[in-house]
Amino acid sequence: MCVLPWTGFYLETDGRVRSCVAQDPRSPYGNINDKDLQEIIHGPVALDLKQKMKADAKPSQCNTCHVQEHNQKRAQGISSRLYYNREVGSRIDLNVFDDDKNFELKHVDLRWDNTCNQACVYCDATSSSMWARELKQETDSNLRKTNLKVRDYVYDNVRQLVNVYLAGGEPLLMKQNLELLDRLKKHNPECTIRVNTNLNKTDTGVFEKLCEFENVHWIVSCESVGAEYEYIRYHGNWNNFATNLDHIKSLGHKISFNMLHTILNYQSILECIEHFKNKGFGDNSFVMGPLFGPLYFSVRHLPQSILEETIRKFETRIVSAKDNLKNSLENCVDYMRSPHTKNIQLFEYFINKLDKRRKQDWRKIFPKLAEVYNV
Repeated sequence: MCVLPWTGFYLETDGRVRSCVAQDPRSPYGNINDKDLQEIIHGPVALDLKQKMKADAKPSQCNTCHVQEHNQKRAQGISSRLYYNREVGSRIDLNVFDDDKNFELKHVDLRWDNTCNQACVYCDATSSSMWARELKQETDSNLRKTNLKVRDYVYDNVRQLVNVYLAGGEPLLMKQNLELLDRLKKHNPECTIRVNTNLNKTDTGVFEKLCEFENVHWIVSCESVGAEYEYIRYHGNWNNFATNLDHIKSLGHKISFNMLHTILNYQSILECIEHFKNKGFGDNSFVMGPLFGPLYFSVRHLPQSILEETIRKFETRIVSAKDNLKNSLENCVDYMRSPHTKNIQLFEYFINKLDKRRKQDWRKIFPKLAEVYNV
């Protein structure tokens, strides 16, 4: 069983609605561009999911959690199912499970739209308005109008929420989040708030409002430092990021680093981890995983000798690592060892195309990788 089909929903930037981020995106409940939110939540896909769970049938849409729980070595922390059963399930009336038609909103995962101030190299226009602008793709204005209905539903139920997850795009930019936080501060200040952010934009009031709450978990996206950070997270500013990180650290809030291992930071990601550990962050603060797409940034395109050297460095670090960091390093090693057809020319084609459009030179930012590539 998972509590979310009875108590929560996840809104994607394109309007799709699922029970949570881990549910198979190919099997959403529906899309708010086509149907009303409540019609989606109580619709046939959601009811079928509930019935399968109650029959212990392990629905295929939830394979991510099933696999993660089955193979703990690959697990990065606990699964979404176990997390929400712990955080939400302990604060609900269990009678809600008596009827498949029941639904009592306790959790929301909101990605209102793709508004973002960065165009990370591995992202796309669906999740970043800066990418959309760069590619001259218009943002769907109809989606923002439809989101008003979702907003009203969430605002009307703000008193009963126990867990809120804000992501994007970039959640610090979204005025809907400021309005939601104002209501939570007034009516439900004890609610747990998690925010997945690049921690760069703070002049909209959302950052300052989040700092007023006690139960905040900052999930900070960062996998490199300095010039590498600003290349990978295009339009990002490292000094601005570092200042904001120091500020939230001083508040005593929980902070985690959400990190992607790519061909660009194939070994420097370890230096990034050490940078944050020197600032006082423990092994449980790091959740790192391999980049599965786009494939041309996969670390597995490295020459085999360099890949083996990287594996050895990761394994050396595993010996002393604990908690999430140990799991993350093991997961990355498993990925680097898995079969793969190397195509460094694919990486060259796409990164040179990116550099030409952005007037950059990756070889200057990643000289070690450029040396490997030249050889």
